[in-house]
Amino acid sequence: MNESREMHTKIAVPTNDGIDIFPKMLGMAKGMYIYEVIGKKVRFVEKRNNPYERTMQHLKTLDVYELISDCNVIISHTIGKKGIKRLEERGVKLFFKKGKIKKALAEVIEDEKL
Repeated sequence: MNESREMHTKIAVPTNDGIDIFPKMLGMAKGMYIYEVIGKKVRFVEKRNNPYERTMQHLKTLDVYELISDCNVIISHTIGKKGIKRLEERGVKLFFKKGKIKKALAEVIEDEKL
């Protein structure tokens, strides 16, 4: 049986400008940029607005996670300790990076062989 199935990964990145990773907590970003990795190719899929940007409710991480629940990877600058635990319990791989989205995507894809 010959299976040539390529790995398929969806990555969420919090950002306010589409260029830089949002420098504060994940749930405070205006939006999430969604990328898809198939084989060695990366493509931008869509921008999702974050309606929780200015809220501080209990279990906020889970509300934000609902926006990106189809993503199995998150690249973020900062996530609170409880948020990290909640996301990891759901099987999400977390990477903490600063700076430009494109550079962070390239590093994560290369280092993790996504």
